[in-house]
Amino acid sequence: MTHNKYFFSGRLEAVRQDPAGGNRTQEYAEPNEEGPHEADVVPLVKIADPVHGAPAFNINPMLLEGIRMGDRFWELAKLTTFGEVVDAIFYEVKYVTPWVPGTHGKRSSGMQSAVRGVSNAGTPGIAYTMLLKLFLLRLTRDQVRSLLRHPDSPYIRAIGFLYLRLGLYDFKELWAWFQPYLGDDDQFFIDGTPATATTIGEFVRRLMTDQDFFGDRLPRLPVLVSRQIEDKLQKAASGVTDEPPTEAGGGGGGSGWGPEDAERLKRKRAELAEAEGKVRSLRKLLSEREAQAARR
Repeated sequence: MTHNKYFFSGRLEAVRQDPAGGNRTQEYAEPNEEGPHEADVVPLVKIADPVHGAPAFNINPMLLEGIRMGDRFWELAKLTTFGEVVDAIFYEVKYVTPWVPGTHGKRSSGMQSAVRGVSNAGTPGIAYTMLLKLFLLRLTRDQVRSLLRHPDSPYIRAIGFLYLRLGLYDFKELWAWFQPYLGDDDQFFIDGTPATATTIGEFVRRLMTDQDFFGDRLPRLPVLVSRQIEDKLQKAASGVTDEPPTEAGGGGGGSGWGPEDAERLKRKRAELAEAEGKVRSLRKLLSEREAQAARR
């Protein structure tokens, strides 16, 4: 009998014991203190996976199992604050597809081809691994807003929108969260290649109108919510609106995305590019000096 390698590694039993992989909810500040407050947490969908009974957050069951089996998910337990996770996303995430591009849907012909989860599941993408980590942290509205407006990486922003599209408890709030970003022209590559180049605005629109997402299925929106969104998108495209400007965050404070935000984002990116250029120049200089010293 052929076994999945996880039976031998002990990871399967570890997942049974702790589906969260050691990842826990973030610590919240007291009401009279600065910091994230539990009362401000964005309500998430209450759906449990049928295998472990743990929160599934509308993530594909096979993908969810693959994430839990992965080493990186368990390593993320060391990161206990929102800021630490955002930093990890900045350095590690360069695409936002559910699976590592090119791995999903390829059927194995080897000895493990009939084993559940091995045949054509693919490798879980790092973006969704980080997404599950954020779900387990239970983010506040302010933290979600900071993801959506993050100046350093469009992939951090995209994960913020996926956090809402998959996990939001009440999809009637989706438009209020997404509407301010429909005109956002910040560009990125969905699967990490130029073939999937898009803007944040196009990405947001796609999340609200398409259910298929790179080998995965987004949760179906209620019919009434879907119709309302389509109607509002049509009105927005024609420049007609019968509602006041929406505040990002489900009406929970904070202003929407405006021209000044886009300009600030461009300045931040330019500063970051300049800093990276200086680092490269310094490394080149050090390398040249080391080479000169070696020749002496």
